[in-house]
Amino acid sequence: METKKIKVAIIGRPNVGKSTLFNRLLKQRKSIVDDTPGVTRDRLYADIEWNGKPITLIDTGGLIDEKNIPEKEIIDEVKKHVFVAVDEADFVVFMVNGKSGITSGDEKIAKILRKIKDKKKIFLAVNKIDTEKQLDLVSEFYSLGLGEPYPISALSGSKGLADILDEISFCRNIPAEHLPGEIIKVAIVGKPNVGKSSILNCLAGKERSIVSSIAGTTRDSIDTGIDINGKRYLLVDTAGLRRKSKVSSNIERYATTRAIESIEKADIVLLVVDSTEKISDQDQKIASVIKKRNKASIIVVNKWDLIENKISTTINRFEEQILYALHFINYSKILFTSAIEKKNINKIFGLVDEVFENYQRRISTGKLNKILEDIVLLTSPPGKKGKLLKIYYATQANIKPPEIVLFVNDSELVSEQYEKFLEKEIRKAFDFTGSPIKMVFRNKAK
Repeated sequence: METKKIKVAIIGRPNVGKSTLFNRLLKQRKSIVDDTPGVTRDRLYADIEWNGKPITLIDTGGLIDEKNIPEKEIIDEVKKHVFVAVDEADFVVFMVNGKSGITSGDEKIAKILRKIKDKKKIFLAVNKIDTEKQLDLVSEFYSLGLGEPYPISALSGSKGLADILDEISFCRNIPAEHLPGEIIKVAIVGKPNVGKSSILNCLAGKERSIVSSIAGTTRDSIDTGIDINGKRYLLVDTAGLRRKSKVSSNIERYATTRAIESIEKADIVLLVVDSTEKISDQDQKIASVIKKRNKASIIVVNKWDLIENKISTTINRFEEQILYALHFINYSKILFTSAIEKKNINKIFGLVDEVFENYQRRISTGKLNKILEDIVLLTSPPGKKGKLLKIYYATQANIKPPEIVLFVNDSELVSEQYEKFLEKEIRKAFDFTGSPIKMVFRNKAK
């Protein structure tokens, strides 16, 4: 299936470096396919390749002569470009000037973008961060409410710029009709022979409206698009993840890589385990991959029909043992199923919807800080060598996963134990069940 060329709009007020960034990307040693800049209506286009993937850049920079236009008209003109570019693009890079700080123009554009950021990925690029000392300027831009800012230097190039393009180019595996769109991407993973394909076959049964099916070898990933009651899902049945010692051939090594890639591109991961076996080292390794990739997850305990003499407390006992063994993802929902008997398979999509809602839940800064105030009163922050940790305020910077940024006096004072405590209390207060929470501690600029 043909992969859709990804369109990336570079937007921002005048003089933040959009055209400089555009021109730098065209000079990168990333196998440029077609450099054909030209004004089409009011936008500039160019095709490049990054990581071997085709990307079309859309630039609105340099098209407004701000010297001869009043500031209000400049902002109105920029907003018009924003609406047009955002409508056309798959991804948006919103550029701001790190040296000048947040302006009223930045805030007006950010207000527009916040309304659509759950539908379209926004990258906040803080430009003109040319030295390491200037990194302190970046934290101010969290207040725009567009997620974690990427410090970049359009003039000299920077890792932040590469990070943005790497993330965009990773969308290569999603079929054209699914990019970007409203779709929940679900990876079905687990060690070999736990029943992943049986579960997929139940989920994608004849009663479902199958949109597309892309089959590879039995060791490959198989993507299945499904529509259910107007909701769209992309299910990925991966090859079994094997222990490294058992990855004996290039094909198996490729299959393991594809399985990990499936986790990376998913919103939610269904980790399938065998109820007739103890949680293995390999199950734990897969759980650690899910955690490291910050993915929402559901633990599907399959072959439940084979467990004999079940009583009312059996499920509770199994749940405790599983969450203890898979402590990396102890935030997960658990579902007991039998793919053979189709028991509880029909509950999977309901859980996926519930967990996805938690995964993209956004908490207002006011509510978050009220809860944080109560948490700090409950258990005082720790200290080191007579210096106490002070938490000034917190804000949610991103979703999928929810990212909570806490501004403190000294991030070195945050112990792992206290971080886990804060995460646990925040999770409990706002119901992030099934979703990881990314906790980020930043030193407040003095």
